Amino acid sequence: MGGVCDAPLSAETWDEMVTKMSNHVMSHHPDLAKQMEEMHNEDPKKWGRAYKPKWDAAPETKKAKA
Repeated sequence: MGGVCDAPLSAETWDEMVTKMSNHVMSHHPDLAKQMEEMHNEDPKKWGRAYKPKWDAAPETKKAKA
């Protein structure tokens, strides 16, 4: 799905992936976490509108590695 690093994450659902990605960013990329917080404060659904279609379009095997 794209990101600042190549850490492998897997999830069965979009909500699970969002949680895993958020936790990873907060613990490993604090500068990006601050940017994400600012974006969320401006428009809480902006990130989801950009990335959920990528999740939906990914094949099942790719989703497990996204």
